[in-house]
Amino acid sequence: MPSYTVATRGIDISRGRGAAKVTILVSFKELEVWAKKNALDTSLLMQSSFLRACKGLKEKLKQVMRSGGGVCGVPKFKDFEAFTKELRAASGKKTRMGGVLAEKESFYGGRSGAWYYVGWKDYLAQAAKKFQDGLGGEISERYFTDANYRAMWHRKGLKNVPRSYVHNPRRVLPEPFGSYVRAHLDEWAKGAFYKELARQMQKGSKA
Repeated sequence: MPSYTVATRGIDISRGRGAAKVTILVSFKELEVWAKKNALDTSLLMQSSFLRACKGLKEKLKQVMRSGGGVCGVPKFKDFEAFTKELRAASGKKTRMGGVLAEKESFYGGRSGAWYYVGWKDYLAQAAKKFQDGLGGEISERYFTDANYRAMWHRKGLKNVPRSYVHNPRRVLPEPFGSYVRAHLDEWAKGAFYKELARQMQKGSKA
């Protein structure tokens, strides 16, 4: 099977491996002329190319959450507070930072109406707000002020229990990841578009 790579002037089509590998370049202009000659519906093809790009960006967003930031234009997330680390260890909790927001089923990359979206699924809006704004919610605040909760932490072996909840915002969407999307979406969609034209051209030449 040939492989297709976006180059500066067109698409590199490669076959074989090692010393037997052969690569030819088909320019963007050649692909456009071929598409016009064969009456391809390029608008429909471009739509599918944007969908491919969105799915690729969805994987990048997953990478952001798996890595705890520090990739794809998102700064490294502030680490868990010392107390949180102790609490997680005492509770045997090993989930990634972000909890449900870091689970692979939580992400969306696709089209809705006339718009293309990359992000968390709608039902996670409140969870995303709390995570990104560093909001623990009323119960989390009580963990540090309520005498019964504090006693419970001490019984778990946690000696230094803070007197207040520490707010650590960890921003992802719409920014700074949005800037990464804007910088790459058109480029990746264009690459997917021309690679698909190249595939169809190769398929047509063998018919």
